[in-house]
Amino acid sequence: MIGYARREFQLMLLRRMADLRPDLVEEAYRQLGASKAQYVAANTRWQRMLRSRTAPQGLQLLRAVLGPSDAARLISVGDAEVTAHLWHLGGLWPELSWEAITGHEGFVLRGQLVRTGAPQPDDLTPWRCVIGDVLAAHPDAKQVDPQTAAHWRVETPDVVYRFVHGLLLTVTPR
Repeated sequence: MIGYARREFQLMLLRRMADLRPDLVEEAYRQLGASKAQYVAANTRWQRMLRSRTAPQGLQLLRAVLGPSDAARLISVGDAEVTAHLWHLGGLWPELSWEAITGHEGFVLRGQLVRTGAPQPDDLTPWRCVIGDVLAAHPDAKQVDPQTAAHWRVETPDVVYRFVHGLLLTVTPR
């Protein structure tokens, strides 16, 4: 894991984003000063760590990769309490942070980009907005899990918003 850090973590996030927006991903890895081979290698290395018997798992893996979380808070979900850990990534999305929701013994229940502290954008533009921005703009929207790793959808009567790792990537009229 030595050498894997916030820049490489962002490169890893790009791999699933390329499913929907390869054009934005190409721009992004170049903005981070990486080649396509380096961005693919970052994802390969992450996948190896996730499947390793010797690498830390869950929250401990995130801490090994990203360092200690920049903030953490307890959240009540029904009768259970979970913890939201935040890491400011900088780089591609300076106004966003990576949020990992963890349960018992640091098991990661969900991880995604979220807006923390920065004002919500005026428009719902891909690559700038997160799930929370769209839900704030459309409180009656319906969230849909497309059953694809790292993907999410929010639907209104007129528009379908598609996300990867919590970041808005496409806006499609119905």
